[in-house]
Amino acid sequence: MPALAADTRPPAEFGADWDDPRTAEPKVVRPDIRHCTVEIVRHGFADFEPYRRTFTPPADCPGPWHKVVLDLEGGVKGRQYDRMGQISIGGVTVLRTSTPEPSREGIRWQVEKDVSAYAPLFDREQPVVMELGNLVNETYTGVFDIRASLTFYPADPAHAPAASAERIVPLDGAHRAGADMVGGFTLPADATRLVAEVYANGSGGGCEEFWYLSVPRKEYSCPSEYGPYRELQVLIDGKVAGLAMPYPHIYTGGWSNPFLWYVIPAPHTFDLHPQRFELTPFIGLLNDGKPHELRVRVVGLAHDAAGWTLLPNLQIWRDPKGMRTRGELTSHALGKPGREDAFAEENGRTVLRSKGAGELTLAGWIETSTGRREIEVAYQVGMQSRHDWDKEESDDRLKAEWTDRQRVTTRAAGQAPRVEEQTLAFSLDGGIRTTPEAGNPRLTTDLVIQADESTRRQQGDAAATWTKVENRFQGEAGYTQKVPREQRRATGHSRQDFRRTDSVGNCQAHRLATVNGYFTEDDTTCGR
Repeated sequence: MPALAADTRPPAEFGADWDDPRTAEPKVVRPDIRHCTVEIVRHGFADFEPYRRTFTPPADCPGPWHKVVLDLEGGVKGRQYDRMGQISIGGVTVLRTSTPEPSREGIRWQVEKDVSAYAPLFDREQPVVMELGNLVNETYTGVFDIRASLTFYPADPAHAPAASAERIVPLDGAHRAGADMVGGFTLPADATRLVAEVYANGSGGGCEEFWYLSVPRKEYSCPSEYGPYRELQVLIDGKVAGLAMPYPHIYTGGWSNPFLWYVIPAPHTFDLHPQRFELTPFIGLLNDGKPHELRVRVVGLAHDAAGWTLLPNLQIWRDPKGMRTRGELTSHALGKPGREDAFAEENGRTVLRSKGAGELTLAGWIETSTGRREIEVAYQVGMQSRHDWDKEESDDRLKAEWTDRQRVTTRAAGQAPRVEEQTLAFSLDGGIRTTPEAGNPRLTTDLVIQADESTRRQQGDAAATWTKVENRFQGEAGYTQKVPREQRRATGHSRQDFRRTDSVGNCQAHRLATVNGYFTEDDTTCGR
């Protein structure tokens, strides 16, 4: 629907309709060159049956490609919950997403993602599957009308092919084993690099959707033996090979208040980011032509717990001359998990202070047709939080921070060491409170979300190159409960500020602000 006119003030409260949702994350930069588009999804999702189709590469735009972009357009109207979905090609997840909740008159939204790193999947016919389970009945009437396509930009002398692995594969026989996801793989003898990618999120409407609010006491509404600490682990043949902090995703019905997310969703809601694990030090143990096991585990879950979706794939680089590679894992140091929960009573409120951390360092060498190189991978993850609530849980607040660092150091004969570091830092600071109003409860949610990322690359004494992303959401919304929808008197305001800078002076920024369902600011000026 159209936004408010420039000279029109937003309404005093939410009505039956509002602006189409959008985010401040920047659009994919597309080259102004010849391109071809292939539709991969066109379907109305009204039940839990997956949509299936066959992808055929574009004959007029053969690879290699400089860039490949996935575009998803959705529409829904009426009444419906938020739903989780994903698109896979050749069994490999290329997009994990969740949907907005609709207005009575209907909304439309768009998602776009640079999927150039998945290029090996697109050079042949492949099965496409989109899953977006949805319940439609007399009450929940919204059908999700989804169209998705891939646009291919062929490489040319002025536009180099996109960097990617030579092979990207799903796990063989992937299945649940308790709370873990387990599958097999067989690595080619000429593998030179190995990376696992995992889409991981708590979902399903139960307590694991809000795992960061878990409390190791039965008196709280979301009890968990291990409290709020969660850690994502990748294991190879039973040995821990990578660590990561899961991101605290918030969907468009989250924190008991869809009015906070109707127009600007929380960061990463429409495009859930995967975590990547550098597994190259293990190649010498894996390229023997035999099947091996990869297991994805969420530490902090009971063995048989449900509520997490784990979608892994393996990305494999191969020797340019087809030479069988040799290697060895020379060290493996897994730090003892550190987790601590401390309770206190302060001013009539229960306070839980939690913290946790994990460390893993791997080292090894690999010999290829280009020579021998040594590789060290170091993971550091950690969290701390303060969670406090009153006896009735009518005023529940959280302040939590997570950090996730991965450093890869490579040394090759005759070359200076190369160091690549990635740091993720995210936080939640807010609460849910319920107060009486004219005989009915009024629920108010306020929340500040920070989702930052930085990368740094340096070789020897050369100047480092870096990028930095700062992504901040802030908002508050309230509505009256236990009354007909038209009497909720819902109000809300929110804003999102996105900024990306790098070591060569580039800057990309976008600021959005809303009041009661309508955008009041949309600015891409990069100055501060």
